[in-house]
Amino acid sequence: MRFSAAALAAMLVCAPAWQAQAQSGDRPGEKQDAPKIEAPPAPALSPEAALRTLRVAPGFRVELVASDPLVFDPVAMTIGPDGRMWVVEMRAFMPNVDGTGEDAPIGTIATLEDTDNDGRMDKRTEFANGLILPRAIALVGDGVLVAEPPNLWFMRDTNGDGKMDDKQPIANDYGNPTNPEHSANGLLWGLDNWIYSANHTTRFRYQAGKWRREPTAFRGQWGIAQDDFGQLYFNNNSVALFTDALPAEYLLRNRHLPNPRGANVQMAGSSEISVWPARVNTGVNRGYKILREDGTLPVLTAACGPAIYRGSLFPESFRGDAFIAEPAGNLVKRLIIEQREGEPHVRNAYHQTEFLASTDERFRPVSVYNGPDGSLYVVDMYRGVIQHRIFLTTYLRNQIKERGLEAPLGMGRVYRIVPENAQRRPIPNLSKAKPPQLAKALDHDEAWVRETAQRLLVERHDASVSPALRQLVTSSPRPATRVHALWTLDGVDAIDWSTAAAALRDAEPRVAATGVRVAERFLKTEPERTVTAMLERARWNEPAVVRQVALSLGSAPAKHADPALLEIAQQAGSLPYVADAIVSSLAGREFAFAATLMASDATNDIAMMAPVLAVATATVLHSGNAEQTQALLNRLNDSKTQPWVHAALLDGVDRLIPRASDGSRRMAFLAAEPRALQAYASSNAADASRAALLLKSLRWRGATVDAAASLAKLTPEQRQQYERGRIAFAVCAACHQDEGQGMAGLAPALAGSQWVNGSPQALVRIVLNGKVDQLAMPGLGGSLDDATVAAILTYVRRSWGNEASPIDADTVKSIRDVVSHRDEPWSDEELQPLR
Repeated sequence: MRFSAAALAAMLVCAPAWQAQAQSGDRPGEKQDAPKIEAPPAPALSPEAALRTLRVAPGFRVELVASDPLVFDPVAMTIGPDGRMWVVEMRAFMPNVDGTGEDAPIGTIATLEDTDNDGRMDKRTEFANGLILPRAIALVGDGVLVAEPPNLWFMRDTNGDGKMDDKQPIANDYGNPTNPEHSANGLLWGLDNWIYSANHTTRFRYQAGKWRREPTAFRGQWGIAQDDFGQLYFNNNSVALFTDALPAEYLLRNRHLPNPRGANVQMAGSSEISVWPARVNTGVNRGYKILREDGTLPVLTAACGPAIYRGSLFPESFRGDAFIAEPAGNLVKRLIIEQREGEPHVRNAYHQTEFLASTDERFRPVSVYNGPDGSLYVVDMYRGVIQHRIFLTTYLRNQIKERGLEAPLGMGRVYRIVPENAQRRPIPNLSKAKPPQLAKALDHDEAWVRETAQRLLVERHDASVSPALRQLVTSSPRPATRVHALWTLDGVDAIDWSTAAAALRDAEPRVAATGVRVAERFLKTEPERTVTAMLERARWNEPAVVRQVALSLGSAPAKHADPALLEIAQQAGSLPYVADAIVSSLAGREFAFAATLMASDATNDIAMMAPVLAVATATVLHSGNAEQTQALLNRLNDSKTQPWVHAALLDGVDRLIPRASDGSRRMAFLAAEPRALQAYASSNAADASRAALLLKSLRWRGATVDAAASLAKLTPEQRQQYERGRIAFAVCAACHQDEGQGMAGLAPALAGSQWVNGSPQALVRIVLNGKVDQLAMPGLGGSLDDATVAAILTYVRRSWGNEASPIDADTVKSIRDVVSHRDEPWSDEELQPLR
């Protein structure tokens, strides 16, 4: 299953939008055109002087909360229940233009306190040190979750001196330490009580003092946020914002659902959101090519650290807007989130200006957060160099050297943005609050207070407040509070049917959708009653509820779920993402469901059923079941088949075919030759030409392949690698066979394999560690070096009709480094999010 990760975010932690160009050109020593625009000097400024360079939207002011020498190279922060600020300091990041010394264990986690209550931090305690490029933090239980790729640590202070003295490993596969631009981060406690990351495919949960982990979808690159209903938002360097319109974990259940929609939804094209810096921006990776005539950056190149504003201090019109850090442009954007024809989009909030921008080149906002008082906090890494050496162009290298941007180091600031005339609000102290007080705090105006109260109640697993929580579900006028109360009840295992049923009747659709999720536990014990109640609410035809009911029905027994899913298909199958939600709940039953749809006499519902039939068809084709594939495609040539079924079946074939980033079709693979589709393409049918076009993007075992054309697309170096791989493939051919056709009961086919043609992240892991499913493959990482693995996989990915990109030894090495701790083979469940 492939979830679009897009270009991967924030110059601090993400490759530039022009990564491919930077890798193939602009290397040291390569000649380039001289820039036409000269940037002004960029001296390091004192915190007070830097504050004066900030230009904020009318009606707001910027306050300095913390600054060097109290904080050093900050990249992330959180505020604890007691009001202390926890800061992650990535102190070894790019100490010079060559990155020499970047592996020094000098990273720190510090707590900052405001001891005189003037709104500015004045006391620093170093909680943990000796870390290599730490990048994320989350307060959990009586400790702190800290990301130091590839490690995820749970650190505790057991003697009360404010310093870590207990350090427990939670994961040792948390990101890639060899490339700071491509590694896991975020650690957001979601409203559903799971901890989510950007740039990683595992979510974590803390229950009764123990840790759980589950596979999840890949999301964004640097930073992750949520709204009042727990919907996740993230971005990458060139795309302002993505979201999960559907909770992505549901889509992982059906491993044959191809190109799933509803997760990683791009809310604006990379060229739709312009930026308007306050200064000349020649100090970006390809400034000589991409800047406006006035020298300003026109597009996002380092978008990161998003926040959804969820406070009460700003005007009401700001609630629910997104704020995006852009360190390359020295600014923070405000984006308005809106729905267009049922799909989420964003647009600029201002015309040719930004919410926050600086004339200081060293202003490097990397993360934005909601504050306890309703303000917005901005973490400023404050430095000259923000681009990592791996993708540094000659042009930017020269800019850094000529303008002295390498030094000084060890600076940093944290700002707070408030309305111009706002009075300072005290930060609530929840650290000593009793359970009834925490329950009451779920109805607070500020999202930080509600989230912190929920986390503390769930961690304590104190069900004594259940009556108060149930009262909030049924009587609080604030929809966000009702959602918090539901998830808190779920987190302390105190959801009862009457409360869930009340939530299903809630006037706010997103609260009702949450009610559907927390009611899933009753699908196993009381399936008939629960399905009936869910379906009754789905009949209101609210998109958020319909989608969630379709997803949740996947937990019900088939005899109860399938009739309900059929009704949803007939009623709302054409609404955005509903077809994917339905089919995600049908794992293994798609063929029978498709047959039921095609046999339906509900002619008035054709427009609704057709998208569902298309997705079900694509899933059957993707499953590799030759018999079911043939049976479905045979319907194309059956004179009794209705025209809408023809169109839906072809839509299903189209859906199977993956698209490149430019929208062009790639190759898809079938279990057997699609003779019925070939016959239909040669017929006199009105859409025969469409079938013929689709056939050009299909491959199957035994298909005639123009190998010369495929190899012609390789560079000379890649061709040499391919030839080396062809010889080295002998170690694999004994099982997978010379033509990649596989061997029944022993090894799967490589021709047309979803794993071969998917992401290198999954494929390399399989080769290194092996894979267990219906067939088992041993790991070869101990016997094959990086170059040999890369050569074999390049050969496999360009043979027998496969046309996936080559893999280089550096990619293999980076993945080997991440998984070096692992001895056991991978499972489908673990690999699906990487595919």
